[in-house]
Amino acid sequence: MIGSIFSLLLRLGRLAYWYCVDFMVNLAGLTGTSYPEANTWILLLLIPGLLTFLLAVRLWQRRRLRLWKPAAE
Repeated sequence: MIGSIFSLLLRLGRLAYWYCVDFMVNLAGLTGTSYPEANTWILLLLIPGLLTFLLAVRLWQRRRLRLWKPAAE
C-alpha cells in the first residue's frame, strides 16, 4: 500500500515537473527569450515580487482592521 502511494506521488511529481518545464519553454517561445531568461524572470523576479506585494496588502489590511471601529448601534 505504501509503495503504491509512493509511486503515485512520484508520478504526480514528475507530471508537475514536466508540465512546468513545458510551460516555461512555451513562455520563452512566446516572449522571444531563452528558457533560462524566462526561468529567471518567473522564479527570481515575478514570484518574489508578487509574494512581497501580497504580504504588504495583508499587513495593510490587518492595520486597517485594527483601526476600524464599527458604527454604534
